[in-house]
Amino acid sequence: MPQIINTNKLYQCFVCDASINDGNMSYHKQVNMPVCDNCKGSDKERQKVNELLEGLADGFVCGCI
Repeated sequence: MPQIINTNKLYQCFVCDASINDGNMSYHKQVNMPVCDNCKGSDKERQKVNELLEGLADGFVCGCI
């Protein structure tokens, strides 16, 4: 019988710090960090991405740092 592992990890949105369930999560492609559905595509998200990318030579931020 196969094992079913359901971790249901909680992540935090990098824009508003809200908890995101594993099933409802998406990553921002430019900074590779989790973003919630409320912040996805918003002006707040664009502003936060600009803050993170400001001053970086290659334009990429790893979400694990």
